[in-house]
Amino acid sequence: MRVPELGRAGPSDFARGFALPFRALSLLFATPRLLVLTLSMAALTLATLLGLGALLWRLAPALAQGAIGQSDSFWAVALRAVLTAALFVALFMLGANALPLTLAAPLMDPISLQTERAVGIPAPREGGWWRTLREILRSVSNGLMRLLVLALGQALLLALLLIPGLGGPLWTALSWAWAAIWLAAAYLDVPMARYLYTLDHEVGVLKKRFWLCLGFGAAVALMLWIPLLNCFFVPVAVIGATLLFHGLVAAGALPPPSSPAPAQ
Repeated sequence: MRVPELGRAGPSDFARGFALPFRALSLLFATPRLLVLTLSMAALTLATLLGLGALLWRLAPALAQGAIGQSDSFWAVALRAVLTAALFVALFMLGANALPLTLAAPLMDPISLQTERAVGIPAPREGGWWRTLREILRSVSNGLMRLLVLALGQALLLALLLIPGLGGPLWTALSWAWAAIWLAAAYLDVPMARYLYTLDHEVGVLKKRFWLCLGFGAAVALMLWIPLLNCFFVPVAVIGATLLFHGLVAAGALPPPSSPAPAQ
């Protein structure tokens, strides 16, 4: 398999991005080393999601009761049930998107590197301890900023649930779209961190190829909502993001890895 040819931005961008995780699946099964790394990461992701679900099963009702109170009236009970479900879904979406990326981070770079080898891309130069430290600091700072942006966006979108009738569907659609574009940025950061691209580069490529990145994030978001299989799809997203990254470089949407980073 080769790096995907993404060409110029156009009407097919969403479909191109959506197809990338499926290309990643075919590369995964054709590369034994990738499959071993994927299964290791899937086991860690499964443990993370089961723990998150168990925590929220107890936490969401307590938060809803604290917000609504302990009244046994029909409306209070109904409102607590709705709020409990909304909190569980929103917090699980937030945690399912963010926690696997954080806890499985040590396995992501090896998966991304192995993906590059599988498509014939030479590994980036080592650069010694100073480069490694810069990669870690860049990845952590950008990761914290993205988590803040994700949480803030989801918190603001919860206000849509107050709109009678349309609030629920609007919240579902927009929170999913917000999570999708966030996922595209988060997974793209895995290969971009190794080449020391800045947050400016990350935001810039989302603007230049928004529909391409949204398509990729949408496919990843859908995969992550498939019970049990979602554990397997986290490393698939890393593989897909690595293919997307090198496709963006080849298409000119990102400068070559050797180019200097713009001033922050």
